[in-house]
Amino acid sequence: MDIKKLAVFMKENGAPAFRIKQARDAVFKHFAASWDEVPVLPAPLREALHRSVRIHSVDTLETLVSKKGDAVKFCFGLKDDHKIETVLLNLMPEKWSLCISTQVGCPVRCPFCATGRKGLKRNLSPEEITDQFLAAAHYLKKTRQQKITNVIFMGMGEPFLNYESVAEAIKAISDPDRIGLGHRHISVSTAGHVPGIRRYAKDFPQCNLAISLHAVEDALRTSLVPLNSTYPLGQLTKALTDYIFSTKRRVFVEYVMLEGINSSRSQAARLNSWLRTVAAPKYFVVNLIPYNRTGSLYRAPARERVKVFADLLTEMGIEVTTRKSMGEDIAGACGQLAGE
Repeated sequence: MDIKKLAVFMKENGAPAFRIKQARDAVFKHFAASWDEVPVLPAPLREALHRSVRIHSVDTLETLVSKKGDAVKFCFGLKDDHKIETVLLNLMPEKWSLCISTQVGCPVRCPFCATGRKGLKRNLSPEEITDQFLAAAHYLKKTRQQKITNVIFMGMGEPFLNYESVAEAIKAISDPDRIGLGHRHISVSTAGHVPGIRRYAKDFPQCNLAISLHAVEDALRTSLVPLNSTYPLGQLTKALTDYIFSTKRRVFVEYVMLEGINSSRSQAARLNSWLRTVAAPKYFVVNLIPYNRTGSLYRAPARERVKVFADLLTEMGIEVTTRKSMGEDIAGACGQLAGE
């Protein structure tokens, strides 16, 4: 919701200042999705708000729940008829993480990613990003009486190519007068946009940073992450070293495992060596993500191969997690979001 528009409307309609706070709290703290859900406001004011001030700038077109109930995917419609997708993930009992989109499509065009194959349509506004949270929070409250505990900017798009809007959305989500989620519960994932990493370190040193790495040789990484041609591994190494030095924060390394491409023992050794050129192993958590089907020719390695890769890194002193695939049956797993 546009707070400035709400404040102007209230002033023009002669509402006392405390009504602005009541309306704001109803939307950002109690996750009302319609003014009819805000009985604390007088009926005439609710009716006027309904005509003039939209609570959500996105419309929920479809909501899909995975068979296991641990993933919920929303397809949101935008005012220009574009569509985006957002996913709720139940990673721990009663703890939900929201994977938020920042662009319609994605200009990075990673070939294994459904979003990348669409290309970029446009950036999302700060309101469109934040309203994904509000709509998902309303759903959780109504259906499960639970709350979102973590936000991950890892949906459609490259967040740092829409830096200003993402920054405004982080401020809204973490603002105690609005949603009030702590910085330690907010993560941003980038394909390696070096200027964005440097800005982020200064602007949000307490938020989490994740890097979609996938390979540690320039030729291979460029084929998997085309942004590497602009910001090759040498630049990324320096940016991450500086990030860790200034923030003292760990970096989460996302590594999509592709059979016959980046899942061998030698690739595990190269990954270990590269991480150590950036900083000490204690500053990294490597998150292995077996490839989720997106209609491309790539394949996920066998479970045993993923385990061997993980065990090798662990023996080398690197902390490793293997991501449990969630929402694949609703095309809501990592790399599957396409806004369709």
